[in-house]
Amino acid sequence: MAAPSKTWNIKNYVLAALGGTLAATAIVIIVSAILSPARISFVVTHASRSRLSSSTGVCLNLTISANTNSQHRTKVKYESIFIDLTNSTTRTGMDKVDARVDSAALPTQYLQSPSNTRINASALLIGDAMIDSFAGRQANNTGLTVIVMAQVHFRVGVARTRLYGIKVYCDGVHFDDYPATALSVSCMP
Repeated sequence: MAAPSKTWNIKNYVLAALGGTLAATAIVIIVSAILSPARISFVVTHASRSRLSSSTGVCLNLTISANTNSQHRTKVKYESIFIDLTNSTTRTGMDKVDARVDSAALPTQYLQSPSNTRINASALLIGDAMIDSFAGRQANNTGLTVIVMAQVHFRVGVARTRLYGIKVYCDGVHFDDYPATALSVSCMP
């Protein structure tokens, strides 16, 4: 009977390579799961309309709540937020207005999850055509569509993720003259 060889044959090398590949794949999957971004939900919680004192314009004010509550180990930092208002029935370029976001109220540090960030914005409407296109559409039941675009970084421990772009649509937002009216319009991607 021949003594078993102590050298590796091709079968051993193939098995070692497969084992190494399996271990590397498991490490990549675990790191990807840990560094996956937290879920952020946006909800319009306030929408009001007010006439300017000169009665030549209308100001549409809104508050959006950004909630992160999915992963307790994840922190989030809002780099920039943009908000647009469009007509719900037609989405053409002339039926869109940019809302000015109060960026001074945005936190500049990473927020531990779960967190709730309030974003205030306002859109100034000047001219009869613009006022009728946006504030005049309150008579029908369609409301306006609020488009929220945010750029965020996440941090898991000491690892910082890439910059993520988020865009959500909040359909059917009605801007009332009575700011005390409760509102909760969820935004969808």
